[in-house]
Amino acid sequence: MRKSWMLLVAFALVMLVAVTPALAAGGGSQNGQQNQEQNQSQEQTQNQEQNQSQEQNQSQEQTQNQEQNRQRHGAAQQPAPMPGKQLFTLTGTITALDTDAIAVMVHNGNRFVKPYVGLGLLVQVTGDTVYRAYTPDGCVPIGFDDLEVGDTTSVRGSVIDEMFTAQRVTVDVPCCAP
Repeated sequence: MRKSWMLLVAFALVMLVAVTPALAAGGGSQNGQQNQEQNQSQEQTQNQEQNQSQEQNQSQEQTQNQEQNRQRHGAAQQPAPMPGKQLFTLTGTITALDTDAIAVMVHNGNRFVKPYVGLGLLVQVTGDTVYRAYTPDGCVPIGFDDLEVGDTTSVRGSVIDEMFTAQRVTVDVPCCAP
């Protein structure tokens, strides 16, 4: 009987020595699974925090763009931003010219420009912008240098993140007097 006790104690000690390092290292199946779940949870939390940070940065950039537009357009209040690229058309009067933009007092326009009616709007021009002058015989090509403050105008272009960029500017349009 004494031998049985000694064998039992020896077996228990061997098992204890064999299992203890595995448990200490988290090698138990439940502990390993718990550690894996904790790691996944931490990764998900980090991903969520990164996404929130990116969204906040985008929101701040969008707010800055809106504020810059308000300052450029001289308007007290601008409409809510519209996502993605949109096509706009407007009629109005040129109020100022710069090498890369024209300021237009908007008289009328499509749904993307309606909120600006009665306000000044800064429209960017590029090397691809086409300039035309309306005549009774049809539109004729002109250059940027032919534009003048006070010209009535029709502008077609695109809006991306509240940045209006002209594709075509036609001046001397008779239909857009205020």
